[in-house]
Amino acid sequence: MQKRRAGEVVLGALVCWMLAACGGDDKVKVRGHVTNGGGQQSQGLVDGAPALAGDGTVSAATTVRISRVVASGDLTTLAEADVAADGSYTLELDDEGQRLIIEAVNASAATVGSAVLDSTTPRSGQDARTAPPITSESSLEAEVFVQMVRDGDSPEGVDTVDLRARLNSEQAAAVRGQLKATAAESVEALSAAVRAAQATRIKAYARAGVAVTQEQLFSASWAASAQLDASLDAGGQSAVGAYDTFFAAVRAATPQANDAQDQQAEREASVSYRIAVDARLSSGAGIAVADASVRAAAALEARATEAAVKALLQGASATDLTLQQANTAATSLRANLSSATAANAAATAWANYNTQLATGGSASVMGAQLGVTSSNQLAFDSAVHAGAQAGATLEAALGTVLEQSGKASATALADAVVNAFATYDAAVRGGATATLVAFGPKATTGVELLIISEGSFRLR
Repeated sequence: MQKRRAGEVVLGALVCWMLAACGGDDKVKVRGHVTNGGGQQSQGLVDGAPALAGDGTVSAATTVRISRVVASGDLTTLAEADVAADGSYTLELDDEGQRLIIEAVNASAATVGSAVLDSTTPRSGQDARTAPPITSESSLEAEVFVQMVRDGDSPEGVDTVDLRARLNSEQAAAVRGQLKATAAESVEALSAAVRAAQATRIKAYARAGVAVTQEQLFSASWAASAQLDASLDAGGQSAVGAYDTFFAAVRAATPQANDAQDQQAEREASVSYRIAVDARLSSGAGIAVADASVRAAAALEARATEAAVKALLQGASATDLTLQQANTAATSLRANLSSATAANAAATAWANYNTQLATGGSASVMGAQLGVTSSNQLAFDSAVHAGAQAGATLEAALGTVLEQSGKASATALADAVVNAFATYDAAVRGGATATLVAFGPKATTGVELLIISEGSFRLR
């Protein structure tokens, strides 16, 4: 037996030498940090209770492990590494990977925090991929991703970049403050909401004539995701600034769709997301998570709307004054959404924005762009009225979807929402176009601004 063991050692050393000579010792490196937040959860992913990091996570974490999510929602560990006193770690993998889970584990082998790593591909010129810092927010993102797979999505079919954009620290704080069973229900609700949003987004793109898949959108976001993770890990740039850069990079990497089509896809994804949350968390202990989720969706939709309005006005050669007016309205919207502490405040912020954009008469951005005067005021007012009627019809249709959807599948919910908006778009274009002929070539821009205004953040 001893001779055999010695032979095995020699053979093993020879194999290692040969692999090294052939470059076989090259490893894929991932570097990152475990961080502290507020309110540690000690239970792990394996027992169904969310482990949402928080205070004391750095001192509690002894090891990090990186895993692949398999079809059952279970995790297959690929590598492990020790956590340094400052929370830093370096993982080495044999192969590249996508949509991986990094867990911070304590001495009892319980997960205390986690994060989604979209891809191990590093930024250009870097020898290692920087992972997002493990925080309460990143932990919620990892929990929701795993739950989406448990709920039936294939691991490769989830756009984890989009998932991370739809969840924020306020939602994580709301889930973290719940009891174990309720927190697990919240994760399930957010899983359903993200699934519905992603299904709706793809269907909305298709209706707009954009042939794009979830995988294409995910792949286009790799570089932006790597830059975001590095910025968040470095901590020098504000989180808001890092995400501003991230969303701009994602937009630049997805030329298949224009800004208007992005806005349409996001407004519809936002509705499906909020309907799915409402169906599961509209009462009891889930209200705080639902409220935070509504505000998160409102902020995400605001980004897409601001970009669409800006592109529309620039394409129509709007004056600098009109562009500035639109920018002021968008800045006010984002500021009001950032300071909103309740869903109704977010709804008020959107209502104010829509008034400034189109429904506030000749003083609105739409009025300024069209050049409303006393001679064409009636035509303008008629168009706004037509838009309001279409908006009211849309609201009623979406209300019916909300009442009847219950815990409908992502596909069924996506179909219902996209169909409702298709009817709405046609109604506004048919009604408003006929009344805006007095404005000549500018009529088209007016109609599109009206569609954006009346269709934004519906189901308030």
